[in-house]
Amino acid sequence: MNLWVTVRRVGGSVGLLAGAVVVVASAGSAAAVPRSSAATGATVTYALSPGANPTYIFPMEASANYTVANSETFSYLLWRPLYWFGQGSAPILNPQLSLAYPPVYGDGGRTVSVELKPYVWSDGRPLTAEDVLFWMQLLDQEKANWGAYVPGGFPDNVTRMAVTGPRTIVFHLNRGYSQRWFTYNELSQVTPLPQHAWDRTSMHGPVGNDAATPAGARAVYAFLNRQSTELTTYASNPLWRVVDGPWVLHTFSTLGRCSFVRNPRYSGPQRPGVSTLVELPFTSDAAEFDSLIYGHSIDVGYLPITDLRQAPRLRAAGYRIVKADYWTISFIALNFRNPAVGPVLRQLYVRQALQDLINQPAYIQHILAGYGYPTYGPVPLDPPNPYVSSLEKDNPYPFRPAAAIALLRAHGWNVRPDGVDTCQRPGSATNDCGAGLRRGQPLQFTLVYSSGVTSGSQMVQAIESSWSRAGIQVSIRQAPSNTVFSIATGCIGQSASSSGCRWQMTDDAPGAYSWLYSVDYLPTGGELFGTGGISNEGAYNNATNNANIAATHTEDGLAVLDRYENYLARQLPVLGIPSTAGIIVIANRVHGVTPISSLNDITPESWTVTG
Repeated sequence: MNLWVTVRRVGGSVGLLAGAVVVVASAGSAAAVPRSSAATGATVTYALSPGANPTYIFPMEASANYTVANSETFSYLLWRPLYWFGQGSAPILNPQLSLAYPPVYGDGGRTVSVELKPYVWSDGRPLTAEDVLFWMQLLDQEKANWGAYVPGGFPDNVTRMAVTGPRTIVFHLNRGYSQRWFTYNELSQVTPLPQHAWDRTSMHGPVGNDAATPAGARAVYAFLNRQSTELTTYASNPLWRVVDGPWVLHTFSTLGRCSFVRNPRYSGPQRPGVSTLVELPFTSDAAEFDSLIYGHSIDVGYLPITDLRQAPRLRAAGYRIVKADYWTISFIALNFRNPAVGPVLRQLYVRQALQDLINQPAYIQHILAGYGYPTYGPVPLDPPNPYVSSLEKDNPYPFRPAAAIALLRAHGWNVRPDGVDTCQRPGSATNDCGAGLRRGQPLQFTLVYSSGVTSGSQMVQAIESSWSRAGIQVSIRQAPSNTVFSIATGCIGQSASSSGCRWQMTDDAPGAYSWLYSVDYLPTGGELFGTGGISNEGAYNNATNNANIAATHTEDGLAVLDRYENYLARQLPVLGIPSTAGIIVIANRVHGVTPISSLNDITPESWTVTG
């Protein structure tokens, strides 16, 4: 894509704490408490997930930084996406909270015109089409450093852009696309950036139009990325104080504690009803619960599954409890490029046997106390939605230990329950172990999973025990969530022989969830399961799947999504495990937190405090 030849520029530039909960309120929900009775100078505190602290502030995160902790609960407070998604608990477009009016499509879906609303930056300068173009120019040169990038997708499918007015920009596309898909999964990626303040290559150099050339855009990105690695300067760096969101960062600790104050120039429909928001990091769900029950230092937190029996104590202490479902799937990621076990994991029957031994309904009942929902394919089962197919609802791989053992034996494995299975019939025939496997090859793996969530540890241990009964030996070990996430993304873009490709299985959020469909809200899975997808951690590669994904980009209706979904649910690019529903704990003095969004973003500008 060449964004620089055809674009017409308009004149002028124009700690302590953590938890597995994320909540959101609709723009109008604060109306339940009259402003006259609200304490507008109040401070509210919010619990972050265990070990998942913000570590990157520039809102163009590479895969290693592409987390809820950096986006939905951090940078989204400061810089709003072009289009906001989530109305109540429904994962749909929210025109009221979006920076732009709904897009207008023309020429059979080949052009998209976007008109911005009259927002202003915190320094008083207007939000303009130049700020959208600035994002696109950086993205075009640094798409490999964008966690939502899929080869052939955004921005590759944009041939040129035209700024046609101070607040209007037109995207010209390489073909006609489904309007829902392009809005929900492509325009959803755009976050306008303050071109008048950030289009520079050094802190003390001039602001200009550096990003208007490819080399200049790369230099600007390098500068902003470098500034984003300086965590100790987040609260003082003047770059990060030019925002269009409802909040301005006030303090930041490298341990994860941060505070935000109201942006007095916020142009959105809901001005913050409290003066300060404080986000609190935790190392474990136990630590978060202790702060709730003993310290009473959290206004919006969560109740760990293992402490569910303590709900009456929390209610007596002045909290109310709300259940939340998220637009998520959970899984154990598999590294298909690992030199040692990749050939084993590439055998579909092996993945089927592994999945047959994961008893999701039992884990939901006995470990998650009913506060969970299974993952049977690439589309979430909850919240209720029109996208999930009948096949996925019916679970193509129910818990079947006998079937798993029979499947392994049918492919030439010597099955040794509570021992280690070994390949006895190497080869590529339909009843052999499979291509690339040797005689005596053991069926054993290493799984690294995130620490800090008791229910997650219990689930991983239960899965490991179930596998062992079929002779599949899996060594499990824990690490902090950010560490596991770094391990899982370490092979992306690397050669199979690199040190980053040595991991075999990972679960960076057991007892929570693995993937939130954001910023790709329509669950077509390109960046997660498409070949070369920037978040395709295990390098899953399947031509039929790629074709199915591509069809969802141009065809409307549910039939095309069902075809993609049903094929992938059977192919098992990952191993499905349950997601945990949120058990949200809200101080009775805080209002406007509900309804809970399924998209894990928070809008604390809608919260108010009484008393």
